[in-house]
Amino acid sequence: MATTSVRHLTAEQIAAYHRDGYLAVRDVIDPTQLEALRAATDEFVEQSRRVTSSGPVFDLDPRHTAERPILRRIKNPADNHALYRWVAFESPIPAIVAELIGPDVKFHHSKLNLKGEKIGAPVEWHQDAAFYPHSNDDVLAVGLLLDDATPENGCLAVLPGSHRGPVYDHYEGDGFTGSINRADLGRLDLGRAVPLPVPAGSIHIHHYRAVHGSAENRSSAPRRLLINSYSAADAIPFTPDTQHSPLYGRIVCGVPAAQFRRTAAEWRMPPTWDHGYTSIYELQGRASGAPGAM
Repeated sequence: MATTSVRHLTAEQIAAYHRDGYLAVRDVIDPTQLEALRAATDEFVEQSRRVTSSGPVFDLDPRHTAERPILRRIKNPADNHALYRWVAFESPIPAIVAELIGPDVKFHHSKLNLKGEKIGAPVEWHQDAAFYPHSNDDVLAVGLLLDDATPENGCLAVLPGSHRGPVYDHYEGDGFTGSINRADLGRLDLGRAVPLPVPAGSIHIHHYRAVHGSAENRSSAPRRLLINSYSAADAIPFTPDTQHSPLYGRIVCGVPAAQFRRTAAEWRMPPTWDHGYTSIYELQGRASGAPGAM
């Protein structure tokens, strides 16, 4: 796993990302900013005490109560707090992304996954490309760790080189499950998957075709992960923004594309989600019968 304490990538790191489909970078957000982000996250958790069902901001765990709030996700955090928006647009992260897929980069979406101590559910093996296909493959997700990530609390794991392979079917029959189907999963050597235990304030980046997932949180420490997804400006999404975010498609580096760029590839389209996006937790939970599932 390649890591660095410098905010600009080396040629070796850039090559590692393109070879392996992932990269970890240490110490991207300083401790003062990190504490402010944790405080903002705590405020959202406190606000969720007044909510009894999932909605446009909160994705509630089925065990959530006012007395014991349990969030699986804060939706569109960049839309809902200036500090999260700073991370997505003004922190060192966009410049790092531009070194991998730039120089012209646009924002796709944000989310904050909260894997609570002893109760944080796993996320089954999947590829982001199955959820939001684009005209080319310069699409990635950046996860900022608000807490130290460890194998015990469910750190991200990535299958190296899988971004160069196909996008596997995420359907069982006619139902989109949000995870690689059992037949395709059985053909993958998941024993090669690499866990990414990195300290708080660090980031990990994965290509949107990379096969990835995370285990449940078996520890007494939380694992909160702020995720921002980006694409090259000339990567055109084939699916609409069901969240209706005002930030969707905004240029974060460089300039808008004058023409689109196409990669020759085919895979099954996701559902239209006419009634709004269904979270990966709900999709994978339905498929497995569990309470929910990076």
